[in-house]
Amino acid sequence: MQIEEVPEAVCTVHKGAYTEFPKAYAAVIQFAENNGYRITGPFRESYIDGIWNKESEEEWLTEIQLPVEKISR
Repeated sequence: MQIEEVPEAVCTVHKGAYTEFPKAYAAVIQFAENNGYRITGPFRESYIDGIWNKESEEEWLTEIQLPVEKISR
């Protein structure tokens, strides 16, 4: 599946269990709000490592992306 390209996004890498995603999402939203960005689309998740290739949840790696645009001031 191919997703639409976005010109700009705030991203973070989350290492660990998927149940801890809310903390990563909160950090990305907080960064965007604190740095003058407006959210322009839904979150995206890119699963780099997971249950299919790592034995331990602590080794799971996911990139979380939030499409944004800079607010003009």
